[in-house]
Amino acid sequence: MKKLMLGIALTTVLAIPSFSDEKVGEDVDLSSAVITAKSCAEKAKETGSFELLSSCPPAEAAKTGYVIYDVTENTFYAIAPKNVYYFELDEGFGGSIDASGKVVGKEGDIPVLEIKEYKISPKPKAGFFKGCL
Repeated sequence: MKKLMLGIALTTVLAIPSFSDEKVGEDVDLSSAVITAKSCAEKAKETGSFELLSSCPPAEAAKTGYVIYDVTENTFYAIAPKNVYYFELDEGFGGSIDASGKVVGKEGDIPVLEIKEYKISPKPKAGFFKGCL
């Protein structure tokens, strides 16, 4: 009996929260959320390997759409195509975004975030820290 309870607790801890319709209209503040592709986010959720998010090729976002992963809340958000330019997301792909906005719906099981204000920090280029030591 104790083994069964331990297994349930571990499953609950490792599970990524699913989206419910109750979150529509909720205000969201993101800090250092990762910009990635929807297909890579889905693979990361299935496998639990979140390294896929930073190694995801930008061409995937062109095929499947952009999402952002909030590390703090362990939640993915699709981005509503309003107030954010895709060329900025391309430049910041694999980097991070600080943003505030509102959940306006859902796309599959991923909440859709309409971003009001944002600041994108691109992924550092290779060799960026070279010579710093």
